[in-house]
Amino acid sequence: MAITVKKTLISIDLGNKQVKLESRATGVKVAPSVLLDTRYAPDFYLGGKPENTPSIYRLRLDKEEKSFHFGETINSWGKAYAGHWETSIGFGMKRYTKQIFKELFLFSVARVVKEMNTNHPVLDIVTGLPTGDYKDPKVIDYIRKIAKGFHTIYVDDKPVNFDIASITFYPQYLGSIANNCFQWNGEKYHHLTQNLSKFSGIRYGFMDIGGGTILSDVVEGLNFNLSETKTTSRNGVHRLLGQVAKEASISQVEAELALWHTNEQGRYIIGEKTAAPKDITDIVLRAKKAYTEVVLHEIETQFFQIDLDDRLSSVRLNKIFITGGGAYLIDVDQLIEGIENSYNIPEEFTASGDFIELLNNSTTANVEGYFKLGVAAHLGEFVE
Repeated sequence: MAITVKKTLISIDLGNKQVKLESRATGVKVAPSVLLDTRYAPDFYLGGKPENTPSIYRLRLDKEEKSFHFGETINSWGKAYAGHWETSIGFGMKRYTKQIFKELFLFSVARVVKEMNTNHPVLDIVTGLPTGDYKDPKVIDYIRKIAKGFHTIYVDDKPVNFDIASITFYPQYLGSIANNCFQWNGEKYHHLTQNLSKFSGIRYGFMDIGGGTILSDVVEGLNFNLSETKTTSRNGVHRLLGQVAKEASISQVEAELALWHTNEQGRYIIGEKTAAPKDITDIVLRAKKAYTEVVLHEIETQFFQIDLDDRLSSVRLNKIFITGGGAYLIDVDQLIEGIENSYNIPEEFTASGDFIELLNNSTTANVEGYFKLGVAAHLGEFVE
């Protein structure tokens, strides 16, 4: 008689700027894709406990001496420590072979496992990759090699053990589509027919605005495996951050911290509670306007090429969906007006008036979609 091993499903979206995680025990968690060497951490850290500093943990790989802080609220420590952040930003295979990518991946899993309070769980991981990386077997094989198997991660000096039994990959855009097609209420899984109809029977562009890249795909209806992959653009949100940093004479880290939050009056203020606060609202608004033009140009070049053959085929594009953590930074009205007035975009595309849509929960849409795909595939605790 075969022994059935109880497993747990975890989905991960490890972006250049943010790590998004979901499990049944924790729900959705979002943390900056950064590690802070503990040598530069504040002396008051007392451990990842709710009564002290919640959701910031001290972690290290087994048999490694170097330890790091990681967690959702690491931004709360302020710009004095942000200058020592280590990031995984990169493109293609070079990103995945960085040691910090492995650390962020395993630390993210350990952060979820710690909250599960389960001794040595066996895990099924679901994640997504840019379509170009998804189609590269070397990338898939490398990530699977660092992920699968038994791991010990020390969290606040206590070992957290887990075994990754499987890791399932999907094209990144499929996460957002699945999230908008299917509803998960924590127990049962069923179709949202009104959202299924949104994607069925049309040929649509899909643009994911991330921290490091803008990913563009063309998808035919609900045939999720059929995608025309466009060239990966490196015009992610870091371009906007760079402009804000340059104009405001601040670091990109300070710019990033400022853009996450406005004050009660909707202003972007650096050091609001200090003796010398700096209002960068006008700079941010100019940068958002300029970045929206960048996104417009990406739409033109990725989906509506200027040469005649491509222009004729592009008329068949019925709609464009926009998602990703950077989607909230663009001016939608400005983008729509730009598309309507573009010389490169055929009038047939804009004739319907409903030609562009920002998907709901764009920051976490991918990771929530991966989790739903895992449920549908009967992974983890959802085995038949």
